[in-house]
Amino acid sequence: MKRFATVVCVVGVLAGSAAAQDAVQWRVEDGGNGHWYQLTHSPGISWSDAAASALTQGGQLATLTSEHENAFVVARLQGHPSRYPWFGLKQSATGSEPASGWGWISGEPLNWSNWSPSEPNGDGVTFADEGNLWLVTEPGRPLGTWNDWTTGGPDGYLIEWSADCNSDGIVDFGQIRSGELDDANLNNIPDCCEAGVSCIPCEGDVSGNGVVDGVDLAAVLGAWGSSGKGEFSTDTNGDGVVDGADLATVLSGWGPCPN
Repeated sequence: MKRFATVVCVVGVLAGSAAAQDAVQWRVEDGGNGHWYQLTHSPGISWSDAAASALTQGGQLATLTSEHENAFVVARLQGHPSRYPWFGLKQSATGSEPASGWGWISGEPLNWSNWSPSEPNGDGVTFADEGNLWLVTEPGRPLGTWNDWTTGGPDGYLIEWSADCNSDGIVDFGQIRSGELDDANLNNIPDCCEAGVSCIPCEGDVSGNGVVDGVDLAAVLGAWGSSGKGEFSTDTNGDGVVDGADLATVLSGWGPCPN
């Protein structure tokens, strides 16, 4: 672990002026979680400012909770100008140095770790540290391992997008990128979710034929009490059961779907 007393101006970072590589997805069909990851180069940024910047972009600092996730990120992000970015690992102020009190920013359990040899070391000082990821190989620091550091050292940060506000099983960030969901204010949060309305233009059309009619009504009644995961997605509100709420969706949307 290294410490620096550098004072850093992060206005440009929070305004989006820092260099960032294009986001990459760990696809479900490749054994991943469907999440998206992006690395931003911002020398000297503090962990707290990096965390704040990630939130303004609709994500959070990445939580690398398994060997496979860590390996995917390292393999896809090598060669970026940011060689030792912050990610979502932080030590509690009440944790004793060097190894106590570490946890993920998301609250997920820290069941797996990938510290560099002799890390975390804390330098023998009581101080709440944060974690950074090594995307280069240096003496004593194998590629993809972790280090404990404080403000002034890392040269960027790793964002992860995992939100699925419309509960359709697909990460919102990818649907925004593909144009499937609108994001007029460019904050990587679907407009429909911010407005508190359905993200499906014609959600009563469970059969997908362009009109809410008897076919949809029959599908909902036929799947009554089930999870709605048959031929048609009859659980229109995603609450895990086909019931009166789904029937109401069909009846209230009766007729041709809007163009």
